[in-house]
Amino acid sequence: MELLSPAGNLITFTGAVNAGCDAVYLGGTRYGARAYADNFTDEEIIKAIKLAHISHVKVYLTVNTLIKEREFEAVCDYIRPFYEAGLDGCIVQDLGLIVRFRDLFPEMECHVSTQGFATGLESVRLYKSLGATRVVLARELSLEEIKYIKNHEDIELETFIHGAMCYSYSGECLFSSCLGGRSGNRGRCAGPCRLPYKSAGSKAGEQYLLSMKDQCTVEILPGLIDAGIDSLKIEGRMKKPEYSAFVTSVYRKYIGLYMEHPEAFKVEERDLNNLRHMYLRSEIGKGYYFCQNGPEMLTLSSPAYNGNDDALMASVKERFLNSARKLPVSAFASIIPGEPMSLTLTSGVNSVTVMGDTVSPAEKRPLEESDVIKQLSKLGDSCFTLEDIYVEMPGPSFVPVKSLNELRRRAVEELTADLSVKEPARQGEVTFKSVDRHRDFAKKPIVLVHTTEQFEAARSFENIYVGVPAELCRHNDITGDNLILVLPDVVRIKDYKYVNDILRQACDNGFIAVLVKNPETLQMMISGNFDIPVIMGSEIYTANKESSKFAGQVSVSHIAPLELSHHELSECYDEDTYIFAYGKIPLMHTANCVVKTTQGCMRHKGEPFTYLTDRTDVAFTVYRNCDTCSNIIYNSVPTYLYEEIKDSKFSADRIVISFTDEDKKTVHNILTLYLTGRGEAPAKFTKAYWKRGVE
Repeated sequence: MELLSPAGNLITFTGAVNAGCDAVYLGGTRYGARAYADNFTDEEIIKAIKLAHISHVKVYLTVNTLIKEREFEAVCDYIRPFYEAGLDGCIVQDLGLIVRFRDLFPEMECHVSTQGFATGLESVRLYKSLGATRVVLARELSLEEIKYIKNHEDIELETFIHGAMCYSYSGECLFSSCLGGRSGNRGRCAGPCRLPYKSAGSKAGEQYLLSMKDQCTVEILPGLIDAGIDSLKIEGRMKKPEYSAFVTSVYRKYIGLYMEHPEAFKVEERDLNNLRHMYLRSEIGKGYYFCQNGPEMLTLSSPAYNGNDDALMASVKERFLNSARKLPVSAFASIIPGEPMSLTLTSGVNSVTVMGDTVSPAEKRPLEESDVIKQLSKLGDSCFTLEDIYVEMPGPSFVPVKSLNELRRRAVEELTADLSVKEPARQGEVTFKSVDRHRDFAKKPIVLVHTTEQFEAARSFENIYVGVPAELCRHNDITGDNLILVLPDVVRIKDYKYVNDILRQACDNGFIAVLVKNPETLQMMISGNFDIPVIMGSEIYTANKESSKFAGQVSVSHIAPLELSHHELSECYDEDTYIFAYGKIPLMHTANCVVKTTQGCMRHKGEPFTYLTDRTDVAFTVYRNCDTCSNIIYNSVPTYLYEEIKDSKFSADRIVISFTDEDKKTVHNILTLYLTGRGEAPAKFTKAYWKRGVE
């Protein structure tokens, strides 16, 4: 089992290694999901790889952002020198990069980021089939779900054990990018979830309804270890070096205690208090391991951090940060007249011997043993400290000091290289096979509905597909032509039977296709026996040609990611691409429920929609799906691109029109406008990403 620590810079890296981590994850100046961390220069990454391997620590590089088409080849070039330097693995979000990973870097591990939205066994199987060696699971999974996945699939699993928690499923949050252009999928989240909101139906007033408590799981480590989790991950690449070092040291202490003396496992109150004063928020919790959702998981009163303990900070700095950990070495020097001098350096089982200049007999002042020891002991800023040295010098000898220095330098260099050789990487076997989904599928607009009223309004129009959500099908016997089954936005293991039942019902009722919005249901369609075409939703990102190519292997069409500008869309647009043309953009997909937080669980009671109001009285629509126990928070106004689509290269037959809480009259007006050009534009709307995209 691996303890994985964050490193935002070389100082933090040194502290994490000194504190006992098994691996570090770090980001470079590009393509990482923490663009505002200090991050490493290219030279520092290579240096960190060598230093880590000397200490038998692995290094994983975060390349966990969505990659635009114009960046794709540059990303590959960016990774290559680190790969050649022995990088152990990359943490990747982009589907196109995951697909290409095995071909580009066959001797390096591919870890799918938590932003890969892996919420169950099926998504893990999908990523494994693409060659991934490890999947970082969604934070929302319970310990029982993790055990189930571990027992049913042979792949490494990684989970978070400490630090900040996102309210949205990672990778499925557009809140920051939609409101301000700073995308979490590009490492630039502005954190709107840490602001106060008011909930309709609640008398509590403003609360921090989307602000999760920070996670601290040191007390439940035995359960995590026994579950067979392969890597326990500490969050915090943007935090100070003292944080990574101290948190690592505490978890290392208690992992060791449980592994060696499980009967004696107990966390000292002093360690818990110190963790609370090391950049954790005023309230902490254990995350989702034993809790599905609820107000007890949120910092409703304040998301502020606890104050730091200055004495603790100074102690951590002294123990872990002031100097890099050095390996003890033994030295043996042979200085024999008439023969080449030699120096052997030994560290553990590793040993190197280098030969130097020929030793001369002493003509005047012979070389003293103390002189040899003095020069060979100067290990300077190397990774080593001299433990002992033996000099073989049987007779009066002489060699220049510069020759001794050169001998020492080359020996240190060779031992460093010998120790920094990367361990063989676990290879991910590519077993994915494309599925024949390319049956006749006429291109015409897709209209997504949420309510029965919207469905009735939409089906009165011709030459469109109507996308009907699974929850609407479950409670109504819906049949007809040109219907698409829309599977749930979030699917967990508990929902597998529900999804399979709905799929069979849709097939029996003549539905023409299935829209999938997550890797769970995508894999269910790939591996299942459902004879029905698949459409990939915008939530499964196809931001470059490589990911679009993958989409073409498993679906008849795919909806382009919402965060791309029209210029970026044109770079990866093909005949199977649909463009989002109207609707409220989903800002968050969440396990927590706004209604449960403010009023208690009201499963299937009342309207499925509620509203969150921010400090400026802007109201965001919240849809609660009680079938799967999840929420979707939508933008306050719809995206409206009728004029833009009409004047662009994109086909009007390949657009998506999405309705959330609109009434029947609005549905009829918008569809009339988009399909005939005779309706009216909405009173309030946004162009969203059309011109600006995201950074």
